[in-house]
Amino acid sequence: MKHALGLALAAGMATLATIGWLGYRLLDQNRSPAGIPPGLVASQELPPGQAQAAADAIMALTLPDLDGRPQAMAQWRGKVLVVNYWASWCAPCVEEMPAFSRLQSRYAAQGVQFVGIGIDELENMRTFVKANAVAYPLLVGDAAGTQTPALQVKGLPYTVVIGRDGQLAHSRLGRLDEARLEPILQRLSLQ
Repeated sequence: MKHALGLALAAGMATLATIGWLGYRLLDQNRSPAGIPPGLVASQELPPGQAQAAADAIMALTLPDLDGRPQAMAQWRGKVLVVNYWASWCAPCVEEMPAFSRLQSRYAAQGVQFVGIGIDELENMRTFVKANAVAYPLLVGDAAGTQTPALQVKGLPYTVVIGRDGQLAHSRLGRLDEARLEPILQRLSLQ
C-alpha cells in the first residue's frame, strides 16, 4: 500500500511539474514580441568553426542604447566582452542580470565589460531599468538583427564571452549562473 501510494504521489508531482513547465513556456512564448523563445534550454556551445564568425558578427554590430545613441560593439575591442541577449519578458534573463551586474562591478578594473542586447520593445527596456539597477550598458536589438548566417540566437537568454583577442571563449543558450561564469572571467581577465 505504501509503495503504491508513493508511486501515485511521484507520478502526480511529475505531471504537475510538466504542466507547470509547459504552461510557463507557453506563457513566455505568447508574451515574446520578438518570437524568440525564452530560456529553460540546455547549454549549447557553438562548434569551433562557427565560433569566430559569431564573435566577428557581434563585434560588427552597431545598436542604439536606451537613449537612441548608436553604440558600436567595436568600442569594447580589447576587453573581455560578455554579451547577453535578453528581454524583460524572459524570466531566466531577468534572474541572471543581478549576478551580471555584480560581476561587472567586480571585474571592470580587470578589463571586463558586460553588454546587454535587449530583444524587446524600447519602452519595456526603459521601464525595466527604472525598476531594476543594471551596472552595464543595454542596447536595443531586434529578432532580425540577431539572425545572421554567422550568429543564430535561437532562444533567450543567450550569452557569449569574447576574449581580449577577439576569440569566442564561451557561449551558452539558457541561464548562466555566477558560479559558472566567474571562473571564465578570472581566466580571461589574466590573459
